[in-house]
Amino acid sequence: MYTLSRLTPEARPIVEAAAEIYLRHMQPWFVGLVIHGSALKGGFIPGCSDIDLLLFLDPKDFAIPAGLPLETCLALSRDLSSLDLAPFRLIQCRAFATFPQGHTGLVPGAYHLLAGKMPVAEATREELYLSAQSAFESLIPVPPSLIGNLLEQGKGRLAWDIRWLCTSVWPTLSQLLVLQGHDPFEIWRLPKPQALTLLPVDLPTGQAIRAFYQAVLTYFPSEESTEDGLRVIATGVTFLQTAQRWWQEHRRTRWKEKSKSDPS
Repeated sequence: MYTLSRLTPEARPIVEAAAEIYLRHMQPWFVGLVIHGSALKGGFIPGCSDIDLLLFLDPKDFAIPAGLPLETCLALSRDLSSLDLAPFRLIQCRAFATFPQGHTGLVPGAYHLLAGKMPVAEATREELYLSAQSAFESLIPVPPSLIGNLLEQGKGRLAWDIRWLCTSVWPTLSQLLVLQGHDPFEIWRLPKPQALTLLPVDLPTGQAIRAFYQAVLTYFPSEESTEDGLRVIATGVTFLQTAQRWWQEHRRTRWKEKSKSDPS
């Protein structure tokens, strides 16, 4: 029923079973189901990476997600809980009627339509470049929420903090490469291990992202060592800081060049 050949082999049976569950429970409002991320591109990290899905639903019937019937969502969750997700961490599914204003569309070649249709426009290269600029302008390498989380402790808390940090580090890597002049479509299609090789190992950003990647591989999937987990956070923040410094220097250089070419 579904074309799964583009997915990593480990993800195919999970995605096929999950797609059947989503379609069965969401059929009255279903428009499309899309997969993106490392389950599609490859380079997933066992025990850390998610299966990332986007569920598009008919906007005429309800407001997403609050308008979804509770009973339907409970039944869907019950069915999903029966799936063996290994080697992935979880199924992450976001439901949309239409993308929120300001949300960049999906990157051509970096997503796969599992069923239905895509109701939103794809991103353009210019949009991805502008989105990368905007992300760097608002980048906070050490967000207060991360500091606050480190003051807490409990089962699974450190792993949760690390996975949350990953949602900042990996997009920042792609955005950095886009701002350095690489083709945005090609960058967002690359698995993590291939993308990081585009940062030279002798530069601070290249050293930092490699240290972070190695730290993540060491910590997952066992999650046994607190020191290994804290090293992931430290190296992740270091990468965000070095990326931000690169952007600040790049911006100053561009301003100086513009000033020279336009002395008025």
